[in-house]
Amino acid sequence: MSPLSAVRTFLSSLRARYHRLPRWFRFISGSCVILGLIGLIAFGFVWNHYSSLAATYDMAALTRGQNETLFLGAKGEPIGSASDIERELVTLNGVPITLVQAIIATEDARFFSHPGFDIIGLSRAAVKNFTSKGIRQGGSTITQQLARNAFGLQGRNYERKIIEIFLAMRIERECTKEQILTHYLNRIYLGTGCSGVGAAARCYFGKDVRDISLIESATLAGIIKAPVAFSPITQPKLAKQKRDLTLQRMAETGSITEAEATTARAQPLTISYDKNRVRTGYMLAAARAEFQSLGYKPGTPPEMSISLRLDWQHKLDTLVRKHLDTVGAKDKALQGAVIVLDNNSGAILAMQGGRDFTTSPFNRALDGIRPVGTAFLPLVYAAALTAQPDVTDAPQIDGPLDNKQAMIGGLVGTLGEWGAEGDPVAYTGGSIAPKQALLEGRTAATVRLGYQVGLEPLRAAINRCGFTNPLRAEAAFTLGQSSLRLIEIARAFTAIANDGRQCASPHLLLTPTIRSTEIFSPAAVTHVRDTLITGMERPEYRKPLKAHGLANKSIAGYGGITYDRTDAWFIGSDRERTCLVWIGHDKDIPISPQATASTAALPLWAAVFAMVTEGKPKGWDGKAPASQLLAAPPRALFVEGEARVIPVTPISSVVIGRDPYQTTSAPGGVPAAIPVPQDDYVPKAIPVPQ
Repeated sequence: MSPLSAVRTFLSSLRARYHRLPRWFRFISGSCVILGLIGLIAFGFVWNHYSSLAATYDMAALTRGQNETLFLGAKGEPIGSASDIERELVTLNGVPITLVQAIIATEDARFFSHPGFDIIGLSRAAVKNFTSKGIRQGGSTITQQLARNAFGLQGRNYERKIIEIFLAMRIERECTKEQILTHYLNRIYLGTGCSGVGAAARCYFGKDVRDISLIESATLAGIIKAPVAFSPITQPKLAKQKRDLTLQRMAETGSITEAEATTARAQPLTISYDKNRVRTGYMLAAARAEFQSLGYKPGTPPEMSISLRLDWQHKLDTLVRKHLDTVGAKDKALQGAVIVLDNNSGAILAMQGGRDFTTSPFNRALDGIRPVGTAFLPLVYAAALTAQPDVTDAPQIDGPLDNKQAMIGGLVGTLGEWGAEGDPVAYTGGSIAPKQALLEGRTAATVRLGYQVGLEPLRAAINRCGFTNPLRAEAAFTLGQSSLRLIEIARAFTAIANDGRQCASPHLLLTPTIRSTEIFSPAAVTHVRDTLITGMERPEYRKPLKAHGLANKSIAGYGGITYDRTDAWFIGSDRERTCLVWIGHDKDIPISPQATASTAALPLWAAVFAMVTEGKPKGWDGKAPASQLLAAPPRALFVEGEARVIPVTPISSVVIGRDPYQTTSAPGGVPAAIPVPQDDYVPKAIPVPQ
């Protein structure tokens, strides 16, 4: 018999036997076959649909977002990434085996045997979800979690779950298990802004991930399912429970022995929370903003150095907080800002933007705008002596000034000498040299100098510093009553150290820079700098300078305060760097009724400058003769109030400015004011350096 005949005979016999079966059985079996075929066809359509849908996803998403640019400090220390999420890339060989074992034990025990989904886990989750009448468990494998994370699959529904499974199968076909595990280790979110085990190890334990222990590995693995709810920082008890469960699972899967698990569970949960993310908050946020403004994209380049040192930043954070607590023990709104610039390159070497980045992330150092007060005077004198060099040694009237000439605090009365430190101001009853007026922060003499040089030429000379905010139109701008950006003030003061040239544009990222042009004449700057160096010998400055080993250093420093004592400043430099310290409130609230630059700002400045110069600033060799600049003014006549203004007669007939007060016949009367004409003095045509 031929094979074909044999088949026909077999089918005929089978058909005969089928017809001998009961009718009801034939009906049920036929229906099942038809339903099975329909189900198979439907399954084929579903499989084809979701396979095609999974094929549309770009597999480059597995590594996209991992290629972050890592910021490194000036000494090569990792500081943070260019994006808001912290991530440090790791390789599978660069993590301890205990971490891999802990993650597999708690998240996907059959990782190395399944095709992307675990049928046992899915079945268990399906039963749980059916009995709870909702999706309570996902049964997701490591590969499914990777797919969900990399492709941004959101929501808790069956549609998303099916797509996730098909993407997981595709990932398994196109990647090895080792590659999948590496992607997972670098992408999994572990709380506190950390994505990946590298950043999490540094955040929670303060160490490189390759150095973490078995207990620390179990801690990280235990918080994967809910990193916020099980955070070792905020929920240590829950974190320990999850850690102990992970250790037990590792023993059950054979990764460790039961004895090892028991010993590890007996240990307390210990973390060493790395506060770099908070303590470097201001500089990290600023570096990210600069990174974006330069047009860089995360990952290109993979690493970039910034100009700040991590050890300085840690100390600076502590210094600012302690100082603010000292100045205003109960005033938690009191803020402080610190900027340290390289005098030539403009690199920001140290920076603090406020008391606490976590509660107030506004960076006052870079974005803050405050009135400078009498700390502005060195720039005024540098500009004035640049515009009119012949006023360098010309005497000034040293007496009270009608407030109409300055427009500060009202239109009547006498302009107060609120900028001086120490004892109440004593007018000489005659004239005063510009250097001594600058040294003592004399407001009346400074306003007279402004009128003599001319307010507009003086304003134009000062504006060469590049201030983005306009200076006030009245003479009040000579006394720092214009609100300016702190970073721009610090940059302007680098010109005092650089013989008239301010530093290049301030920056954090180490990019090529070009030094700026000359804004003040070298001769003018030398006069001002010598005065500032001598001013550091003032008695009220000695204590904080001695405390930090700076008392005998040749440093050019100057302090100032606003007339209502809302803002205190100290700015000083050596040949290499300039440091600015500001103390005040975000609103116009006085620091204290007795606040001065020497008490509110100088102690912090001295501590910071000693830190950034390591106690050995590179100052200048020469100093102006202290005997000439610090001599007690002769015939001191105190001004105790507006009702007792003392008329002043110049000692010399050759003085700059006109005394706006005249003697009155009425004893104790207030003399009438005479406006000071701006055209009294015709300056020589000396151009401002270009």
